[in-house]
Formats: sequence, structure tokens, C-alpha cells
Amino acid sequence: MPGESKTQADRQPLRLQYLPNFLTSLRFATAPFIAWLLVVQDFRPALGVVLFAGVTDWLDGFTARRLGVTGKIGAILDPLADKSLLVLLFLVLGAIGRIPLWMVGLAVARDLVIITGAILLRRLRGVRRFAPSVLGKVTTFFQIILVLMVLVHAAYPDQFNGWLALAALALSAFFTIVSGADYIRRGLIMARRHAPTRQ
Repeated sequence: MPGESKTQADRQPLRLQYLPNFLTSLRFATAPFIAWLLVVQDFRPALGVVLFAGVTDWLDGFTARRLGVTGKIGAILDPLADKSLLVLLFLVLGAIGRIPLWMVGLAVARDLVIITGAILLRRLRGVRRFAPSVLGKVTTFFQIILVLMVLVHAAYPDQFNGWLALAALALSAFFTIVSGADYIRRGLIMARRHAPTRQ
């Protein structure tokens, strides 16, 4: 029958199609509020807002898949919101002395290496697809765990021992260094593979 080949997204009410991006926007909106709570060292509300941001991260992916409304905008905004919030948490927690500045430097330096390498590969070699590596995903996982453990210990210092945060710090530092080196290695391989052929 004509008209029965509509996609799942086409069959959804118009407002529902925007729900995943709305949830992503909420995550962006929490960033300055979290930063302010951390600066005034109101750690329990800060932990709550961070957990709320994590829930919206899961919900926007879940609703996008269920509603069939994944698109280019969401594919850009979702990881951008995640990375922006994580970088902000590292910077503010470093500034107030909750995460060592050397760890903040490692995390920022790794991200700068990845961004710079991606730009150079795009400009000089025409490479447009940069798939995240397994090591990169593991690094992000442990960086998130580090932030959560630091916040939990800061919010409930009597109930939670700081050794969990120290373990998360060690693992986060290790994988940040290893994944940074791996991204450099992969970037060099891609640069050689896409080098212009000599006539």
C-alpha cells in the first residue's frame, strides 16, 4: 500500500523525534551548574547532578534507538556533550585540588594530541573517519570512574575510603598514557597509508 513504507522516525509524533537531542542539551546545561557546585565545594549536590547527567546520557541513546531517530546532529552532539562535561569535571576538580594537576595535564594533553592529529590527517591526507579505539573507550571509562570516585569520597568522606579514588587515578593515568601513545601510532599508520603516491 502507498505510504506504508514510512520509517519508524516518520511514524513518531514530531515532539518525540526531538527527545534524544533535548536530553543531550540537558547534559550541556548541567555543565555550568556542576562547575559552580564544585567551586563552592558543595559535593553532594554536585554528585547528584553528575549522576543525573549520566542518566540523560543513557536515556538519549536509548530513546534514539527505540524511536529510530538517530541522525547526524545527534551523532555529533552526544559525544561532544560527554567529552565537554568530562573535560570540565577534570579541570574544575584539578583547580580545587581534588584531582592532581599532573593527571589533568595528561588527560588534556591526550585530547589535544587526538584533536590535532585528526585535523592534520583531514587537512593533509583527506582522512575523514576516525573510529575510537578500544583503548580510547577503556580510558574514557576509567576517567569517568575516577571522577565519580573522587566525588563520592568528597561527598561522603566518612563512609568511603580514599583508596578507591587512588586506584581509579592509577588506572586512569595508565590508560591515558597508553591510549595516547596508541592514537599517535594509529595516526602515523593512517598518514603513511593515505600518503600521496609519487608519479
